[in-house]
Order: sequence, then structure tokens, then C-alpha cells
Amino acid sequence: MKMVSGETSKELIKPSSPTPAHQRNLQLSFLDQLAPPTYIHIILYFKAPAASSPELKRSLSDALSIYYPLAGRLRENSRVECNDDGAEYIESRFNDVRISEVVENPRPEELARFVPLSPSGDGDGDIPLAVQASFFGCGGAALGICMSHRVADAMSMVVFVNSWAACCRGDGGNQPVFDISSRFSPSDFSDFFKSVQLVPPPPPPPSAEKVVTKIFSFDGKKLAAVKKASSGPLMTNPTRVEAVSAFIWKHLIESASARNPNPVFAATHAVDIRERASPPLPRHFFGNACARAMAMTSSSPAQDYYSLALELRRVIRKADADYVRRLEDGGEFLKYYAVSEENDPELREGGKTVEVCGFTSWCRLPAYEADFGWGKPCWVSIIGVPVKNLVFFLRTECGDGIEAWVSMVEEDIAMIERNYHLLDQGENISELINV
Repeated sequence: MKMVSGETSKELIKPSSPTPAHQRNLQLSFLDQLAPPTYIHIILYFKAPAASSPELKRSLSDALSIYYPLAGRLRENSRVECNDDGAEYIESRFNDVRISEVVENPRPEELARFVPLSPSGDGDGDIPLAVQASFFGCGGAALGICMSHRVADAMSMVVFVNSWAACCRGDGGNQPVFDISSRFSPSDFSDFFKSVQLVPPPPPPPSAEKVVTKIFSFDGKKLAAVKKASSGPLMTNPTRVEAVSAFIWKHLIESASARNPNPVFAATHAVDIRERASPPLPRHFFGNACARAMAMTSSSPAQDYYSLALELRRVIRKADADYVRRLEDGGEFLKYYAVSEENDPELREGGKTVEVCGFTSWCRLPAYEADFGWGKPCWVSIIGVPVKNLVFFLRTECGDGIEAWVSMVEEDIAMIERNYHLLDQGENISELINV
């Protein structure tokens, strides 16, 4: 499928009402400060009939008057100047493309055409928000949203999208809570980073190796198979995210061990701490409210699904209310950055290298609830990112399945794909795969 864009326009959308003077500066929390200077992105696809561009721009302007920091500009690594400069709005037309061609046979490497910025931002790193409305010849549309990770996590991004959709329907948007810095106070981390010879995280660099992104769709049958294989005496009912994570991690370990016989393997999982806090933080708590859980293992002895899933559950559940309380003083999060191959004696011993796989689950994000007045999305996606060992989980439209967007080197993808196809042969994959 060759997609040729035409009639592209670009403009700044300003809030429909000016931001009051007392709200002109938003202090970043320390979780915001430590977020990578990248853009998170999501694409929502709608079948015909879709709204017109004027409706989208009007409602975006209304939404920006509620989410006013998104119309401002990032300053240094400490604040957003809420100056109403506006969010970027790009319009593209793909007159020779039907939306069914995109959603029924998606190619991750082509979906970047539907987002306004690359993950690295391409020099636009001070802009908190950019959106792209892509209209297809069949009448369908795709909305691509890019939001600076320095101001928001994925939940905040999707809550904003739903608020924009409500404005488009004429219902008004949700009122966000912006005072996240009162719970997670900003800090000067320069001394800490010097002490552990680290720096604030740069954008994940494209891998020197050839990295490809492939979508693995786990329907009910495949999920039943991996959940059964991941079950055991201490975990009789693994979640679908735990089971699919263990499946992917196990086969990455197998493949990577063949080219490096003595590695240490780590898996990180992004953990939303809103519901884990006591009392819970509201869903509309805008900003970065995530931490990372990290599990570690080796390739010897051979790891089975159950042991990997159990270890993932153990570290994820450590992010409880007590953890969040400790996190508020910055200590727990800094421990995560302090653990690295360079400063951990256990990892240096014996010349071991660390192969890290980063998991992020967006299955609980309410992206499929975004109704701009012409129906809910028929599909929600991200784009392929050429960063090694990144895995994103998205729910399917029906809500029962999982799409795993896996970015790895080709030989690791091939190992996962071979075992993935065995899942169609029955629930008892222990008879088909050496687990």
C-alpha cells in the first residue's frame, strides 16, 4: 500500500479563552523532570462519516482552554510557560487510500505518516502538543496525537483526547488536576547524576542493529494458551499482561542467549501509580504518574513461563501505597536510575552484559471511548519505533484481546514469531514448546 499525502496544511491552534495571569507557569514534578525528552503518540482511526476540520479545530481550541499548559511552551527542565502560543495542528489528505486498507493490514513502518512529530520531536521539543488530522478518500479519518513526555504520561494524553472529543460533541471537557508537583516536588538532580555517573535520560537512540516492529495479536485462544502456561502453584490465574509479557521475555532470552552465552536479562514494566496511591490519585491527575518495576534473571537455568510471570508479578506488586509514599520524596525513583551495569557490582562481575526489555501496557487506557460525535474508533494504534527491545501492549476494539507491538532485532522477532504460531495448535503449549 503506497500512501501519498496531499493538501497538507499546518497552523497553531490557540485556546478559545486566554489563560489567567495566575496560571501562566506550571511547575514540573520530579517525575516529569526525569521523563525522557521524547513524544508519546497515539492514533485513533474512524470510519466514515468523520467530522470536518473546522469542527476539530474549534473543539481543540475549547479543549486547550481547559488543558492550557498544552498550548504553552516548555522552558528548561522545570516548567511550562502557559503563554497560549498554541498547539500544532496539521491536516493531511490521503485521497487514494481507504481506511480499511490501513486498519486491516497495518504496517507499523507506514503509520508514522499519521502523526505530526517523530518520537524524538525533530527539534520541536518545547511544544507540548501536536495533532494531525488525516482524511481518507473513503471519508474516514485518523487523528494522530503527539504529546511531550515531559508534561504527561499515556493516561494523561488519552484523558485529554477524551476531553477534546467531549468538546467536539458539545458536552464540555473534564477538569484536569495540574498540581502534581505538590505531591512529587521538583528537585535538582545534578548532584545525584554526578554521583552515579548518569545523566537525565536522553531520547532512546535508534539501534545500530536493524530493528523491526511487528504486531502480534493475542485473541482469546492465544491468551488462554499463554495464561495456562504461565500458571503455577503460587499464581493460578495470571493476568493477560503478565502471561504475554512472560511469553515474549522467555523467547527473547532464548534468542539472545544464542549470541551472548553469559548475559543478565532484565524486564521493566511501566506502572501507573494513580490507583496505587493512598488515597488514590484521580484519573484526571495530569502529568507523569508512572514508575518502573524491574525484574532480573539469567539464561541459566532455562527459564519457564511460570517463573518469569511470577517474578514480573512480584516486582509490579511492590509498587504499592507504601512505595508511592516513599516515591514522593524521590528516593525510590532515584534507586531505579542508580541501578545500571556501570555502577552495580553484581552486574559487572564476570563481564556480564545486561539485555533489557521494556514493557508498557496501554490496555487499560480509555482510548476506545473517544467519541467526537461520529462514533468511537474502529482501531487505536501507535507507530513502529526503531528502538531495540521495546514492547507496547494495546487492547483490541472488542476489549478481549491484546496487540503486542514488539520492536526487536530480526532474529529475536523470528524466535517469537515461530513460537507465536504454535499457540494456534492448542491451549497446552507445554506440549509444543519447551517451557
